[in-house]
Amino acid sequence: MYGIPEFRLPKRIVQKEISILFERGVNIEYDTVVGKTVDFNDLYAEGYEAIFIGTGAGLPEFLGIPGENLCGVYTANEFLTRVNLMQAYKFPETDTPVIRGGRVIVVGGGNVAVDAARCAKRLGAQSVHIVYRRTENEMPARAEEVLHAQNERILIKTLANPVRLIGGDDGWVKSAECISMELGEPDASGRRRPVPKPGSEFIIEADIVIIAIGQKPNPIIRNATPALTYEPWGGIAVDPATCATSVDGIYAGGDAVTGAATVIEAMGAGRIAASSIDKYLKDIV
Repeated sequence: MYGIPEFRLPKRIVQKEISILFERGVNIEYDTVVGKTVDFNDLYAEGYEAIFIGTGAGLPEFLGIPGENLCGVYTANEFLTRVNLMQAYKFPETDTPVIRGGRVIVVGGGNVAVDAARCAKRLGAQSVHIVYRRTENEMPARAEEVLHAQNERILIKTLANPVRLIGGDDGWVKSAECISMELGEPDASGRRRPVPKPGSEFIIEADIVIIAIGQKPNPIIRNATPALTYEPWGGIAVDPATCATSVDGIYAGGDAVTGAATVIEAMGAGRIAASSIDKYLKDIV
């Protein structure tokens, strides 16, 4: 509902899935932040015997370059949430504005970057550039999503990376200074590492810049539940065969475990965990 655009996953389908849960007796507690308003001990005290963590990976990564705090610069999380959940595309009928039109740069090469670029195009952008530091062959976005973007006349500038965002006297972004890259030896991801080419800087003019270089899990759960084992990058460590964590009776799946991935992978983890939880509850009776 928050991040996936209507043209990729219609809200009516999501609402239908949610309605099935209600029909089967699932209760949803709103305005509750586990790790803040309640913790796992509170849940156990209420009589719950097993817990599944599916909190996703909603904390955006940043470039760490000058100019990221200029007006007109969004993370993809904020941009997509404004457009999808807060219906900014209906402004001023709705209360949430989003900058529309003009020249848009989206930094990143994953599905989220492509989603943000296609949303910007639908909001009337004059031009949309996806700027990615490797080649199209290394883009983590699904090939069909990249093809859809190209068919919608979204320009993909590969082997390039922003080094600073440039603003005007009014505090709004005006352009991005980028540097050309070349591929070196493979890094930890198995992909060839992008290396800057000295003296190759160039400018792309922009009225809007959207940063879409990845997300990681919010640290609230990690800070509130240190007994769980976590991956170095912040994800919850689980047994992939059962989705069991290092704490008996607690299971986890989806982006909170894998990092940003797909809906279908998260659904698959939910099914595995549900089966494991069912067995666990029967064993402790």
